[in-house]
Amino acid sequence: MDFYLSNIQEVEKQEVPIKGSKGAFIQWLITKDKGASYAVRKFSVLPNGIIPMHIHKYQETVVITKGKCKVCVSDKIYEMQEGDYIFIDGNVKHAFINYNENLEFFCIINYAEDMSIQVLDDECKGNP
Repeated sequence: MDFYLSNIQEVEKQEVPIKGSKGAFIQWLITKDKGASYAVRKFSVLPNGIIPMHIHKYQETVVITKGKCKVCVSDKIYEMQEGDYIFIDGNVKHAFINYNENLEFFCIINYAEDMSIQVLDDECKGNP
């Protein structure tokens, strides 16, 4: 396929399939099925929603486009808001915790041989 054109509103919104996630939804915009060697996903997280601490082998870049959240990466905590972005390498534990408004972000990932996600017992604690 030489190109692919669509609209975000036309892409199915699914619950984030990470155990312990709450109020978090994902849309797969660009995937290997469209001929890409990477994936572009849009996440929408409701107020007080969470994507719990987890780890995976693929790398990701997250770009916040609406709202603000707490991001735990390794053993550090950061506050991110609209316009901020973060690169998270493979095998680095991380979590996203939304505050009291809708959060939206894009997440670009590479395709690793193992795309599984492991949920961790670690909690994202403390203040940024």
